[in-house]
Amino acid sequence: MNIETTLAVLHREGVLQDHTPHSAQFRDLTACLLGAFSAAGAIPTLSAADARFYAALSPLHDIGKRAIPPELLNKPGPLTWEEFEVMKSHTTQGCELLERIPALKHSEAFPLICDVCRHHHERWDGSGYPDQLAGRDIAPWVQVVGLADAFDALIHPRVYKPAYSLGQAVRMIEGGACGTFDPVMLVCFQQNISHICHAVYA
Repeated sequence: MNIETTLAVLHREGVLQDHTPHSAQFRDLTACLLGAFSAAGAIPTLSAADARFYAALSPLHDIGKRAIPPELLNKPGPLTWEEFEVMKSHTTQGCELLERIPALKHSEAFPLICDVCRHHHERWDGSGYPDQLAGRDIAPWVQVVGLADAFDALIHPRVYKPAYSLGQAVRMIEGGACGTFDPVMLVCFQQNISHICHAVYA
């Protein structure tokens, strides 16, 4: 199954909805980060086609949140330990949802999509979830999506927090507020995020 066919299946099944403004922004943010990191050698060099494909798949990272109760997703206050455990399950729930799509399950892209669904909350030092992967055990493009997800969440308002400024968000990521990331990626992020942010969110 080629790229176009895979994306067509995802659209037909209602899984990939990249027509929404935020999904398009997240896809573009991921594309810009992949391009910058690849050019700087922070991740293995990607062809333009591969970068576009990974970016197109990136909005699927949180697909498992469809299985999380709305009252939990929209809770304005801190989550209890039990609630956070349920919230964390969106990583595995996403894979289970995708496994129920026969046309997708047998495609070459299926392992890639499951990887980003399951592992976008893994962190460089092994402190993430659900599998406590560390370092280069986390696929480079999945690390990029995880970094994009952390940054995007910081600069947008949520029911439980305000939107942070670009500077605040960068400092929080640098300081480990969202977990640890590959140090080489982090340097490249710091060098490029300002103009990327203006290009994506302007």
